[in-house]
Amino acid sequence: MAKTKPPPEQYATTNRVCCCNVKTAGYIVAIVEIVLCILALYGLFRNFQVFGSPYFFWFFVGIISIIIIIIGIIILILAIVKRKANWVIPHMFSQIFLTLFLFIVALVTAILLLFERYRGIRSLLGQGDYYMSDESTRLLGYLIILVYLAVALLEIFFIWIVYKLYLHLKECERIKNGQFSLLAAYDDEGYNSNVYIAPKNDNAHGGSPSAGDVYPYEPPVTPPPQGYRRAQ
Repeated sequence: MAKTKPPPEQYATTNRVCCCNVKTAGYIVAIVEIVLCILALYGLFRNFQVFGSPYFFWFFVGIISIIIIIIGIIILILAIVKRKANWVIPHMFSQIFLTLFLFIVALVTAILLLFERYRGIRSLLGQGDYYMSDESTRLLGYLIILVYLAVALLEIFFIWIVYKLYLHLKECERIKNGQFSLLAAYDDEGYNSNVYIAPKNDNAHGGSPSAGDVYPYEPPVTPPPQGYRRAQ
């Protein structure tokens, strides 16, 4: 029976992040960002319904931003499915841009609150002509800072995950293209059915792949336990 070649992920060393596989983490990032986009879309339509035409500019900018983010999410999912490392880059750039935007808005809001420029906060949100008391505006400003900083920190964590995903997919591409191999023991697709690689932390002390140990044909013989004596 012909042996099925395992995927390059088996030999990649960057396939874990936190407590799960890096590809699974990438899917989780995509799902969470889709949920955030849905919430943002609801907020845009709700604000446009309440504030009317003065809010149209921010409504339009928000819709365009959400479309760009969704396109980035779709490309991220395709990158995971197709194992294309470079396809992850557009999503990573959109994450960086979004994170910077969130920090800037939170910073500007904090400065306006510091100097009690409540009308500036309302104008920042496209609500300049909408009646709102200064007390309500101050509470809204605190809420904006809290939410925007929380989402920005979450996106920073997601950027780290996506970067790990990029490294993982890049390594898989190198293995598949034959640009990376242990002692040239593999064929052009990074696999050789006649080579056994001892797993990391091997209790049998058979060696370590990271040290370059490659065993042809079969695994090393497991040594007998300590205190073992051959029967006479």
